[in-house]
Amino acid sequence: MKKNYMNNPASLKIDLMLRGIRIDDPLVKAWACGSSGVDIMLPRKTLVNIPCREEFTRNSPYLIKKAGDQYLITDGKAEVKVSLVPRPDFYAKKTTTGVPFSNIAVSHGSYTVVTPSPRCDFFNRKIECKYCAGNFDAEGRENVVYSVEEVLETVEEVLKEKASEIIYLSIGFSESDDGGIEFLKPYIKAIKKHFHCLVAVEALPPKKNHSIDETYAIGADSVLYNLEIFDKELFEIICPGRAELIGRNRYIEALKHAAKIFPNGTVASHLIVGLEPPGSTAMGIDFLTEMGVVPILPIYRPSKNRALRIEPLTAEIIIPVYKHLYKAVNRHKINLAWVRDLSMVTTPVEVKMIMDEGGSKEGNSLFDSFYKSKLGLKTAWGLSTLRRKLRVKNTGHKDE
Repeated sequence: MKKNYMNNPASLKIDLMLRGIRIDDPLVKAWACGSSGVDIMLPRKTLVNIPCREEFTRNSPYLIKKAGDQYLITDGKAEVKVSLVPRPDFYAKKTTTGVPFSNIAVSHGSYTVVTPSPRCDFFNRKIECKYCAGNFDAEGRENVVYSVEEVLETVEEVLKEKASEIIYLSIGFSESDDGGIEFLKPYIKAIKKHFHCLVAVEALPPKKNHSIDETYAIGADSVLYNLEIFDKELFEIICPGRAELIGRNRYIEALKHAAKIFPNGTVASHLIVGLEPPGSTAMGIDFLTEMGVVPILPIYRPSKNRALRIEPLTAEIIIPVYKHLYKAVNRHKINLAWVRDLSMVTTPVEVKMIMDEGGSKEGNSLFDSFYKSKLGLKTAWGLSTLRRKLRVKNTGHKDE
């Protein structure tokens, strides 16, 4: 018999991302149209992006419906009040060159992903990751590169609207020794020059560690080298391009070095829940946190042609993995200020609600509340800038 998760927003978020939701309200259907899911605010300000268009969601026990002027999620036995998260206004606007901002950026809560070039050479080589839905394989856009000016216009709109707190620059694979950082360099420097904001970079591990130092020196506040799969054999099978052209060992070496260069809590790596046994994911959590790396655990969403998920995969099975994550990051005293308020991922801060259901309704410590405040964000930016200057001075890089 399925456990009832309706009374705990963190558990409910996990189960919703795992099972999806059915929609019978036309407005919600329109809201979710053209996106990866529907963004909903659960109780206790818990943000979630819920799958609603994939085939597996048809049998979901969850339904979202309208009751008067309110929205409710029900599992047929209980219901909770929720709200639709407004779509960012910048989605409906364009750059001065006529490019829709939504082609360049997508918001996911506390961060907005900006993709200067929607391509990945893994696809050209036919060695793309087998779980990838083609985010970097947009037909007819293989050679598109958005200019620095177009990206700056996009970032300006995001920040002006206060759609997100962090700009997250993402790049697919390209055959270069630097992992793509030289391509991203003018974008990072321009953003940091024109705006007081935090910048995270998702790239591929460079062949040499000096490129990691350079990534920090030019202004990146956070870096992600996403291992995705911890199990060695499954990594080679599911991620053939990463295994062949980069190698699992290089991912580990790069993450270990980055954790020594970047501030505590700003180096992260995805481990996709559902593509390997939960025990393997837990081993990956221990391995990464031991190095000072934050594991980020997105749940794999099977599509029609990419149904790779290991079954059975239920909330009862994977919630202990998230509890394991919470204990590991606390044991290693990893700063969680960066990995928070994300619609696509259940964060360790949210798992606190599962660990201590009898705690305060807010579920946040004084430290958590501080980093959500304007003062906290300014302080985080100031401390990261100061630390970079000191680090750059020590490594001999010039922060131009």
